Amino acid sequence: MSIPKNAVKRLRDVHAEATRAALLAAARQRFSQMGFAGTSLDDVAGDAGTTKGAVYHHFKDKKALFRAVYEEVSQELIAAIAASPGLAGSPGEVALHAFLVHAGQPACLRVLFTDGPMVLGAAECRAIDTRYSLGLLNRLIESQVAPDLLASTGIDALSKMLLAVFVESAQIIASSPEPEATMVGIKQVLNRMIVALSVPQESRGS
Repeated sequence: MSIPKNAVKRLRDVHAEATRAALLAAARQRFSQMGFAGTSLDDVAGDAGTTKGAVYHHFKDKKALFRAVYEEVSQELIAAIAASPGLAGSPGEVALHAFLVHAGQPACLRVLFTDGPMVLGAAECRAIDTRYSLGLLNRLIESQVAPDLLASTGIDALSKMLLAVFVESAQIIASSPEPEATMVGIKQVLNRMIVALSVPQESRGS
């Protein structure tokens, strides 16, 4: 008895999705540990248990594979911040703490804040980060920033400005010879910036 064509197609699709996922996982591990320059497609294919031809079937080249990993890591960073448990402080301070904690993980440090701008260019990195973070930043700003700033600047512009500050801060930490000490100093500065932009807590909800 022959297998229906639609069943064969589904099996192929499942296999293709599994292969792509395996390649992304292997590439993420390599890019996080070895960097873009230190990673070869042969290594990625070997780690994923497939062939270099399979890499080119799913991705145009190494840069395209890196872009897919960058998108995955960026999306996961924003999701982790959004899911962070409530801590003492304003929503902005909580989000800042979560950002600095998660941005310090190896995949974020190497892929997003070290190799990303060199491989993809700052403009493309910012476009990807904005796509995943704008909704969360808009909600935080809407709940915390003083109305006169919202009226004069606009929520999207403020969100993009804050994203640029956060990303640049993470890049400074990633390139620092003493990242922990640098992070402490940057967190103090960013916390003060958030307070300066905010409506006083006693005024919220009144």
